[in-house]
Amino acid sequence: MAQKASKKKCKMAVSSSGAGLESKISSLARCTHFVLFEGSPDDYRIVKCASAVAPSEKGPKVAQKLTELDVDIVITSTIGPRAFSILKEAGIAVKAGCRGTVEDAVKKCAAGKLKDCKGATYAGNIEL
Repeated sequence: MAQKASKKKCKMAVSSSGAGLESKISSLARCTHFVLFEGSPDDYRIVKCASAVAPSEKGPKVAQKLTELDVDIVITSTIGPRAFSILKEAGIAVKAGCRGTVEDAVKKCAAGKLKDCKGATYAGNIEL
């Protein structure tokens, strides 16, 4: 008897400024949480990000954590070059430049309305 091929669920992670679906999308380096969706916008869990790391190191650390969680897509407002490189090497699509709430962004992504980012959208800290 032949086995049915299991269809892999798409995992999306959204960098967030809070712990809910109505939270605003944040940059990868400044997120307090990321919301992990599996298969549909209704199937999610919230993961708290470590806050003791400087933003210049936090983006790459969050990116590494997302590769360990086997994420397929990352939705964020901005992403630095090191974090982008980590995700790209892992084959993870990045949807950067996103604004609004976590819920709105994941619905747009599921509907195919967000484009893949081709590179980093943030080059580093600018001291004023």
